[in-house]
Amino acid sequence: MFTSITQWFTNLDSTMQVFWSIAIAASVVFLIQNALMLMGIGDMDSDVDADVGTDFDVHTDVGDADLTGTADTDLSTGHSGHESTLGPAGIFSLFTLRNFINFFLGFGWGGISLAGAIPHRGLLVVAALLCGLFFVAVFVMMFRAILRLETNGAFHIQDCVGLTATVYLRIPAAHAGAGKVQVSVNGSVHELDAFTDGDFLPTGTRVQIVKVIDSGSLLVKRNDE
Repeated sequence: MFTSITQWFTNLDSTMQVFWSIAIAASVVFLIQNALMLMGIGDMDSDVDADVGTDFDVHTDVGDADLTGTADTDLSTGHSGHESTLGPAGIFSLFTLRNFINFFLGFGWGGISLAGAIPHRGLLVVAALLCGLFFVAVFVMMFRAILRLETNGAFHIQDCVGLTATVYLRIPAAHAGAGKVQVSVNGSVHELDAFTDGDFLPTGTRVQIVKVIDSGSLLVKRNDE
């Protein structure tokens, strides 16, 4: 079998040999990349955001707590670092290993697919280049759409302020201890620790979220409406 494959490859002209070599190599690397990503070893985000600065100075006021650090997300605004790929630096995110593989994938298989329709080798190479660029554009748009969905669906505790919640575990009066509330944010129900400065709040009480105390707890008051 190996001999027949070698003979078939040898009988190809030099242009088709190049197309087949690139297509097979790119396909193997592409499959390995995606297999690793599915196993949680690869990181799609790092490919899309490569060469774009990921260290941002975060200065966030959460209730009475003042936090300063380095992170990919601005907690005060609820925006993710992924959005930098859509800014002026986004052009650099095109030059990643994944996109080079996508380009060669489109170039190799495009040249093979169009060989019968375009007999002129020069035009065939141009068409294959366009196929490669098309593959890059499609994958970049697809990955950015996925990241945008992840960002839009992310939960930010600051989004709870002003919302109405239901007491899940009773909340002691006068900030004496924590209870729990359930609040719906962007269609998802979240269970969070809660305190109150007012009277005791039994389970089932409707409350309004006044502010965020820290990264996992809220200050609430009875909803009089």
